[in-house]
Amino acid sequence: MTATSGNDARAGVLAAGIGFTEGPLWTADGRLLVVVTSRGLVAQIDLDGAGVVGTIDTGGGPNGLAETGDGTVWVAQNGVVRRGGSQRGVPPGLQRILGADVTQVAVPHAMAPNDLAVGPDGRIWFTDPGPGASGPGRLCAHDPSTGCTSVLLDGIGYPNGLAIDGDLVYLAWTDAGHVTRHHWTGDRLDVADVPLVLPAGGPDGLALDTDRRLYAAAPDADAVVVFEPDGRPGRTIRFDEPTFPTNLCFAGPDLDVLVVTAAKGGRVLIVDDLGGARGLPLCRGGW
Repeated sequence: MTATSGNDARAGVLAAGIGFTEGPLWTADGRLLVVVTSRGLVAQIDLDGAGVVGTIDTGGGPNGLAETGDGTVWVAQNGVVRRGGSQRGVPPGLQRILGADVTQVAVPHAMAPNDLAVGPDGRIWFTDPGPGASGPGRLCAHDPSTGCTSVLLDGIGYPNGLAIDGDLVYLAWTDAGHVTRHHWTGDRLDVADVPLVLPAGGPDGLALDTDRRLYAAAPDADAVVVFEPDGRPGRTIRFDEPTFPTNLCFAGPDLDVLVVTAAKGGRVLIVDDLGGARGLPLCRGGW
């Protein structure tokens, strides 16, 4: 497979046929994890192309991943996995994975958590759009030390991807086709600037590079749209076959390759030759 952009990026396939892939995460100890929502799994993918090298069953429908400083992997759990006409699930909310152990984290009134990140205050921030198109969604923050969950923003059409750079927060509004930027003041989110509007389709997962360019997966456009730091659309990474990219992250020891989860074909793709771009290291918090 190839991908095209202003820098003639190339795409390779790390894994295929594994189900509906989402939520990639490059961990502090050098593992590439993705969720397989349709099978209820968190899968470890070999960055050198050996495919799936391990899985953990979450019992429900995992959507996104984040990692805290103690090595715990956090899962945004939408609650339901459907496969082969059968359905099983766990309560929607958050989960913790440490080693091979999965622990359910209760989140009162959770609808269908989608994506998550360690917030500027060290809490676990997550989007909660609700199942399907059932109504307005929310951006929430969960404090692992107290078990309390707060609503930071409400009434969002379909909140999806989340990326955080210090106190600057990027939030994907899939239905509206744009990404909003907010400043965290310590007790609230203030709108920072005008939204970043995608040329086509709605944004899903988000990632940032060290030059503060924003990379947005655009499933309906079969592309990754790159925004410059001033908000202007930059290059667009397009794929040469139907891909439906759902999410993305920078990976590798130097964070110099872009990993894209592609729901079409149940694939995990890798894009290199990004013109020297490197991923912004993730905030992992102190937990």
